[in-house]
Amino acid sequence: MTNKQTPTAWAFLMMLPILTFTSLCHASSSLGEINIELHGNVVDFTCAVIASDSNKSVELGTWPTKQLQTSGDTTQPVAFTLKLEGCPPGSASITFSGTPAPGTTLLALDDAVMAQKVAIELHDSDRTRLPLEQASQTVGIDENGNATLTFFANYIALADGVQPGLARADATFMINYN
Repeated sequence: MTNKQTPTAWAFLMMLPILTFTSLCHASSSLGEINIELHGNVVDFTCAVIASDSNKSVELGTWPTKQLQTSGDTTQPVAFTLKLEGCPPGSASITFSGTPAPGTTLLALDDAVMAQKVAIELHDSDRTRLPLEQASQTVGIDENGNATLTFFANYIALADGVQPGLARADATFMINYN
């Protein structure tokens, strides 16, 4: 009787010491564990901003530099709303994003040819300052899936000696469901 080995069996036997060595090396050189928590929500439907609010323009007016003479001086706040429709039951809030003025959570003006030492300050419906990247106060969503969020915006002097010029900025917003 002859002992015949197949090439596959022979290759496995040759690899067995290597596999054992690799397993032992891996077990003895543990680098620790890293936990990653991933989370979010899956919803049946999401809110939509009504068409007239999707590219909203808020006119803050024309103001003399004497209105913004000293750091912290502001212009009169201008109200604006964002209307949502088709929302799931519950409540919603808004988080504004944009380029912050250096060292602040205020909205920076768009360009260097703009007015200098001025930013745009956003406020919640109760007129408290709403920093960029922070959720607004929540509002309830009505039985039809609609919600209206009210905000205010104004110019604010970042330092003494504001320089005149165009004063505009762009912000985006994210709808938060609660």
